[in-house]
Amino acid sequence: MTNRTSLAGRRRRLAAVAAAASLTLTTACSSSDDVAPDAAPAAAASSEAAPLKLVGILTVSAPSVGFPDQAAAIEAAVSAANDSGGIAGRKVELTVCNDQADPNVSAKCAQDAVAQGAIAVIGGLSVGGSGMVPVLEQAGIPLLSHPINPLEFTSPASWPIPGGTPVSFSGAAIGLVKTYGCKKVDAITQSLPSSIASADFADAGLKSLGMKLNAKIAVPTTNADYGAPVAQVVSNGADCVVIALPPGEAGKAITALGAGAPGVKAGLAAASLTQALIDQVGKPAEGVLLSDSFLPVNSDEAGMVAFRDAMKKYQPDAKPTSAGVVVWSALAVVKAAAESIQGPIDGKAMQQALGTLDAVETGVGPAIDLTTPIGIKDFSRILNTIVVTYTVKDGTYGPAAEPFSVLDAVKANG
Repeated sequence: MTNRTSLAGRRRRLAAVAAAASLTLTTACSSSDDVAPDAAPAAAASSEAAPLKLVGILTVSAPSVGFPDQAAAIEAAVSAANDSGGIAGRKVELTVCNDQADPNVSAKCAQDAVAQGAIAVIGGLSVGGSGMVPVLEQAGIPLLSHPINPLEFTSPASWPIPGGTPVSFSGAAIGLVKTYGCKKVDAITQSLPSSIASADFADAGLKSLGMKLNAKIAVPTTNADYGAPVAQVVSNGADCVVIALPPGEAGKAITALGAGAPGVKAGLAAASLTQALIDQVGKPAEGVLLSDSFLPVNSDEAGMVAFRDAMKKYQPDAKPTSAGVVVWSALAVVKAAAESIQGPIDGKAMQQALGTLDAVETGVGPAIDLTTPIGIKDFSRILNTIVVTYTVKDGTYGPAAEPFSVLDAVKANG
């Protein structure tokens, strides 16, 4: 699939970039007493050639959840970028900080990023985001995020790379209708506000097609058996269902659908169905529709091949995942912004430069336009409303359909 869908006119070609470096930073110190009078120009030149400091604040591991694939992907991205000449002719020095899904730890990670003089922070899937966002906003350091926390959808320091829940679930509902011709769509959610909100955005997607969600079936977070909600889907006469559940629970629901309603088609956010989970679920995963901001990770597009090759070269023990693609793409955005700056590259210059990028080509999905946040209440910073859908076929991700925008659907629900 070629990258045909863009909300911008000007095209900025960006080679697919990649990834990572050392997890520790070294600081060289010198005394002003030792600097000769004519050393100032040399010092300025040295500063221009110094490595650009980048920080990844990620939930690498925590008691109940972890995304080491995102850490591996940003490390691979920085390593590949450095081997290709760096960014703006300068090496990138990466620090990865595990926030442990704890806002207090996340805040400390952000404080460290400020102290290091980071030009940007790349954020991963983390419920600890409320800790880092205020720190980065005050310091004027941009956050390129995989958004979960509400502040990541509203802070002017936040530059979400995918559109998050509103875009994923609007896209899943629309994708089910486009792909399978669904006539009656239910949603299975947890009885949590965030999960129910996902179903609301699925409803918004359907309303943009002149339809509406048939039923929201909410289960308690302690639910262990999805037989009952699947039986309700069958009783409702639904032919499709949006699954708004965390990854582990999504796998259980897909398994239950396979057993109790094999003819019902399921759709969900791509990050909730990794290849490892597909392998675990087996046959019931066949035909499940996935909504994403990027191509499937096994795509033969050149940019995705470059991503997989970089992972194999620099992180051979890690699996390429859709969540990893997000932070890989974030580095492409960092590169585009940094290389557009005339003068010193720091957090504030990056913050300004990001808002001028109208068509960043990441190589792994549709071009990203950062110039026009959608501005709706509670989700004002959403930038990327282009959705790519694909299905599970023969035990892995199938080819992607043509991308489409969910802008109207998201705005309608705002």
